[in-house]
Amino acid sequence: MTNFVKLAVILTAVPFFALLFINHWPVDAQTATQTAKVETAGERFKNIKVLNDMPADQLGRVMNIMSASLGVKCSFCHNTENFSSDEKRNKQTARNMIKMTFDINKNNFNGRPQVSCNTCHNGSEHPQASPDLKPEPEPERPAQPETKPTVDEIIGKYVTALGGSVKLAAVKTRLVKANRIEPGGAVVEPETIWFDGNKYALETVYSQETVSEGFNGTDAWKTGGGKLIGLRADEREQIKREADLFMPANIKSIYSQMDYRLVDLVDGKPAYLVTATTAGGARERLYFDVQTGLLVRRAVSNATVLGPFVYQVDYKDYKLFAGVKVPTTIEYSMPNIRWTRKVTQVRNNTPVDAAKFNAPAK
Repeated sequence: MTNFVKLAVILTAVPFFALLFINHWPVDAQTATQTAKVETAGERFKNIKVLNDMPADQLGRVMNIMSASLGVKCSFCHNTENFSSDEKRNKQTARNMIKMTFDINKNNFNGRPQVSCNTCHNGSEHPQASPDLKPEPEPERPAQPETKPTVDEIIGKYVTALGGSVKLAAVKTRLVKANRIEPGGAVVEPETIWFDGNKYALETVYSQETVSEGFNGTDAWKTGGGKLIGLRADEREQIKREADLFMPANIKSIYSQMDYRLVDLVDGKPAYLVTATTAGGARERLYFDVQTGLLVRRAVSNATVLGPFVYQVDYKDYKLFAGVKVPTTIEYSMPNIRWTRKVTQVRNNTPVDAAKFNAPAK
């Protein structure tokens, strides 16, 4: 099976693979940490005709963007038994549409991916030429405060809402039991999560195999079936962020810069929008509920040749565990990929095996 076929099967199979193995191939530990020449899609995959010069590790994200933009599955364009086959007419149509999109951006936006598949399709298989005669009204942006809150005020309210800095500082370790619920709710996988300071580990048990990920304070890693999985820089960053947010009182130390922007809406409720930049230059958008002060959304976008690939996390149903609030419903969303974590148990200051945070030895 070629790498391209593996990728395609991953994108169309069960949500487990679609989430965890897009563009991930088993590698040894040395290879996973080496900085190498950027491999193109044309070099890695078979029968690439238009996206040849695109970085190979963007292909999974770009395919998911196209799938979500048209509201279709991979089988719309591909023979899922032989992804390199050109037998389906829609595949050639897709290539022509990609060329058209590139040309529009090149000729009108200096090559910036201002126009994407979603610009015209917006979740529909066929673009709609006529306007909607009864469009849903856009929700009005909530009234803005006369005096803008400072980042320190927003973070201070967040820490207080969670239980206060003293109680938060008293929590040194945490064990979380949860269920990962796939879209539709029919598929549920058990999860166990460990925290210890700035270290984090997650173990998800799927029907096919167990997948683990973690951050040991220095390096992020992921394994599937006991094999180390190569990660992109943005994926390592998001694993690290799970560890960072265990210590919310230190949230300002996570980001090199934080700026209040405005009051926006999250699920119909006013929320302070704070833009945050990490030391590595990654930019995130943090939303804090105006009334409760709690963090309700975190979003980050990563550039691709067909526009941004957005990674969003929504935090809901905060509950008290030994005097400290923890979100018990966490919704993860990406183009064509969604799942929900339902927390069932939280144990603070329970002993945690330090070995949990290191990638398994080969």
